[in-house]
Amino acid sequence: MNKEEIEKVLSNILDKENENLKEPSDRDWVNLENKFGCKFPKEFISFIELMSKYMFPGDILNVSTGKTNGNDTIELTYNYEVKQGTFPKELIPFYGIGNGDYFCLHSKECPNTNVYYYSHEEQSFEKDSDSFMQWVKQLPDFLN
Repeated sequence: MNKEEIEKVLSNILDKENENLKEPSDRDWVNLENKFGCKFPKEFISFIELMSKYMFPGDILNVSTGKTNGNDTIELTYNYEVKQGTFPKELIPFYGIGNGDYFCLHSKECPNTNVYYYSHEEQSFEKDSDSFMQWVKQLPDFLN
């Protein structure tokens, strides 16, 4: 799934962002990949870049160090959750849906990672999708 195909999915389900937000820079991506010791799926990178153009319900966590929608960054959220003591260190949160629940990538599976759902209440995670591409394809049903 290329960036244009991902944008086609998003444009059918999301409103356009009102502000001119910045996509993550190459440096932003290098820093994040170095932190987690993994190479992110290309679909994930495209999706996060497109979040500078679309409004998404809940909190898609930011990668960019430029102008953003004000949501926390992936790194800040990860550091906070790991410090609490129950969040698995191998998970990389990218979408906070509330109450400490997240959709995540798995650092040890990158770049071919499944997408996992972490439940704060249960303090557990389970596989949600076989790939980030599959997760994107399921968004229209998930968001309706």
